[in-house]
Amino acid sequence: MQVQADIFSPASSSLDLLIQNILELEARPKVALEDKRAELSQLDSVLSDLDSKLSALHTLAKRLTDPITDYFATKSATSSDEEFFTASAGSTALAGSHDITIQRLASADTRVSKQYSATGTDLSSFFSTNGSQTFQIEVAHPTTADSTNRVNISVTVNPTSSGNKDVLNEIAVAINNAMNNAVTAGTITSEEKVTASVVQEDSTNARLVLKSGKSGYTYRLGFTDSANSLLSTLEVSNNVQTSGTSGGYVTAIGTSATNSSLNAKLQVDGLTFYRDSNEITDILTGVTLNLKNVTTGTETLQVATDVEAVKQEVDDFLAAYNDVLHFLKEKTSVDPDTSVRAPLAASSTYRELISRLRNVMTAKVTNVISGNPEYLSEIGITAAADGSLSITDTDKFENALNTSTNQISDLFNVTDGVATQIKDLVNDYIKVGGFIDDSQNSISDRIKILDDRIARLDKQLSLREFQLRQQFSKMQELSATLQLQQAALQSLMGG
Repeated sequence: MQVQADIFSPASSSLDLLIQNILELEARPKVALEDKRAELSQLDSVLSDLDSKLSALHTLAKRLTDPITDYFATKSATSSDEEFFTASAGSTALAGSHDITIQRLASADTRVSKQYSATGTDLSSFFSTNGSQTFQIEVAHPTTADSTNRVNISVTVNPTSSGNKDVLNEIAVAINNAMNNAVTAGTITSEEKVTASVVQEDSTNARLVLKSGKSGYTYRLGFTDSANSLLSTLEVSNNVQTSGTSGGYVTAIGTSATNSSLNAKLQVDGLTFYRDSNEITDILTGVTLNLKNVTTGTETLQVATDVEAVKQEVDDFLAAYNDVLHFLKEKTSVDPDTSVRAPLAASSTYRELISRLRNVMTAKVTNVISGNPEYLSEIGITAAADGSLSITDTDKFENALNTSTNQISDLFNVTDGVATQIKDLVNDYIKVGGFIDDSQNSISDRIKILDDRIARLDKQLSLREFQLRQQFSKMQELSATLQLQQAALQSLMGG
């Protein structure tokens, strides 16, 4: 009776412990389901990681098989003196050495007004006499159909200021607003618009300055004056070079690309070229020249295969391949001592991927140009003991590349090249509806079923706990009644 009194006493903690023990025993099926759910969640996480690693490998394989850019033909362009010019080269550039002489740099067309006393009233008097003035500035706007296309931007000014400098500022604002409106309307591009400003040369004098948006003869300025010849009055449209206090052009405009001082002038391998810009892309195929200064003699441009860049491309691809290989080996393994199986150990789909990847990387590439290497090992790429691949013979790799870039590229991007096959193989796993997608959808469905079963068991256990507490509550009431009766009997017997 003493044991029952302890258990069923309202103040006893033994009752809660008893209920907890019963519920834990009956919750074993739920725990098993939760363990299975955790196992599936871990598997889903592993598959997500695998998808990420395979996607990285697929991206690099796709890069190496790019039909537009040949990353195996990457070139470097080296200037003999970067004080005078720098250069860059694309895959279409041809290896070779070129003599460069820069005789003139391209410049923007800059026009200035005559010098005005900043506080004078010459210009306000002009507008008081003649009123509002409208003139046009001709701006280059080349199109695909017409490389010489030019448009006229209309500018209207009616200053209200009195001092010359303030009037010049109002004219500059009107020009800039007209140019911005033309850009908004699509008449010209933002790079083509003319900019106007006012400069104060000293404490008393100011000028209006107009500057073309781009350099070169093509982007020279043209003018149609107002009815009362405002531009001629300003001397900004004078076809003479500014000198002293007069207005005009800063750089001789000339009449063509070949005699305009606005154009860059250079010699490449003894031939003379004139260009609007100091960034030149159309003299040497695939080469961009950036002119910096006029040369004092002949400089040299050297275009060659960029061996280090190509090696880096291949190294990145091999590193991504090795990462996938090591990950798959780890996640499909079975511990020989404990027999613990990794998450993907039971899946033949992912175990077989290891051998499929290895077969691609070690197989003969049959569609290479006759006489070119047919195995990666022939260009210095070999496997370590763990199966990882790397360039182990740099000399062999560089010799193949310098002999002909397709000795390297063929092994990767012909129809049965390693990058081509890796790209196709990996795509079957990472694409929508691919192996990983199907596996994760199946896992998601199974987890949902488990979640539903766990939820039902939670409800059952909650109901079971309620039932147990009600049953034990009644037993407590019965125990209390028996104790009262026992006490009453003892009292009567004692009496």
